[in-house]
Amino acid sequence: MTAPSPFFLLLPAALALTACATDTRYPSLAKRDFERVEGNAPAAEPDVQPPVSAQPLPVGLEERLDELRQKARDAHAEFENLAGAARSRAQAAAGAPQGSTRWSDAIVAISDVESARSETMLALAELDSMLALGAVAEARTDDNRGLTQIAAAREDVAALVAQEDAVLQALTDPIGS
Repeated sequence: MTAPSPFFLLLPAALALTACATDTRYPSLAKRDFERVEGNAPAAEPDVQPPVSAQPLPVGLEERLDELRQKARDAHAEFENLAGAARSRAQAAAGAPQGSTRWSDAIVAISDVESARSETMLALAELDSMLALGAVAEARTDDNRGLTQIAAAREDVAALVAQEDAVLQALTDPIGS
């Protein structure tokens, strides 16, 4: 028996490959009728909100500022108490592998300290809000409305927060988190 001719072997393969060929008719890239814009549509009206009116500063400003200062001092005292306990745990965890009992104890203690810091931050946030409202009111009316007192109280509380930030950094440095 003779070997089949290579032509007869390639013929079925060529026919099979032509079945995989795609249609050579591609869609036109020209704009279709519905894509053409015709006519004139009115422009949409802008959705402009009226500016928010300046809210007055709280009545009894001095008393409220004293309350916020006291709230920040109380939170700072709690922060310092918790920081003392966390400091010893952080020093004990220095060099301990992550996930160890000493490391976990230090992380939990530091988390408690961070929670106490958030109370001081709440007082600072309210003072920031009061300062912003006062600045808006002053810009519109040229009335100072206690901005200097608010700014002074804010600086006092911001100093406490800065101290707390430094303590937290010192607590986390030994354990590397």
